[in-house]
Order: sequence, then structure tokens, then C-alpha cells
Amino acid sequence: MNDDTPANSTENLIVLLTGHQERLFRYIYSLVPSEADAKDILQETSLALFRKFDQYDATRPFLPWAYRFAYLEVQKHREKSGRSPLLFSEDIIDLLAIERERHEPRLEERLHHLDHCLGKLGPADRDLLTSRYACGESAEEMMARFSLSRRTLFRNLKMLRQRLYDCVSQQFKAEGFA
Repeated sequence: MNDDTPANSTENLIVLLTGHQERLFRYIYSLVPSEADAKDILQETSLALFRKFDQYDATRPFLPWAYRFAYLEVQKHREKSGRSPLLFSEDIIDLLAIERERHEPRLEERLHHLDHCLGKLGPADRDLLTSRYACGESAEEMMARFSLSRRTLFRNLKMLRQRLYDCVSQQFKAEGFA
């Protein structure tokens, strides 16, 4: 089967999108104020990438190409949402997009270190952090589930965030970065 067939083209796009979806979402979310908006824009970006995938040069990196589509979708979203107050001017959005791309390698490295540091925590600590930050559980739900007072819950979360920060910082220091 030839690589230029629509089925192979679609399959290649799905593989690329799946492999880069988290990074693409984080890029979009860094440019818009809400997670719901970022999810909507990611869907629109995926559709735009599908429509234009025949123009993708496979000898070049996929993510910068996808970022350009995401940026355009963010701009379209801003135009459609013109009735609501905009938090940032277009110049600020441009600057954020440029800075986000510039810092991408360092951000990915931080996430890698964070995963490593999370692995060093005990199951109860990981469960506490996951409940709050990955699942978005409310403090009330967590207090009931973990049998903790509000004060103890927030003290424990603060302590765990500090441990993770220290661990990630140590990883960077070990690599020679400040």
C-alpha cells in the first residue's frame, strides 16, 4: 500500500496527534484562560490538521507545524469570543506563544523529572496529589475520603508540593542546571 493513500495519511496523523496531544493541549492552554476553551480549541486544531495534513512535510518536526494551527485556532476563538472581555491583548498572546515554544524543551524536561519524583512518593501521598490535581476533587470530598481536617489536608498538600519542587530542583542541579 502506498504511503499517500488516504487511509495511511489518516493513520499517520492519528499516530502523530496521539503522540503529541498532551503537549499540544498544554500549548493551547497556555494561551487561553480556561480548560474548557483549551479542549474546544484542541478539537478544532485536530480538525484543521486533518484537513491540511496533505500539506505536512514529514521531513520536518510535526509539533511546530501543529503549533501554528493551534495558534490560528486560538486567534479564531478570540474573535468568536469578542463579546467577552479579553484578558490579554493580541500582542501578549503572540508573546506567550513565542515564549511557550522557546521553553518547550525545558518544560518537557521538568515534566519528566516530576514523573520521576512522583514515583518516589508513597502510594498514599500520590493518591492525595492525584485526587486534588489530576482529578480535581474538592477539598470537602478529599477531607471525607482521607479522613483529614481542612488544615491537615492543605498542610499535607503544601508539604508534598514542596517535596516535589525540591526533588525536581535537585534533578536539575544534578544535570548542571540552576
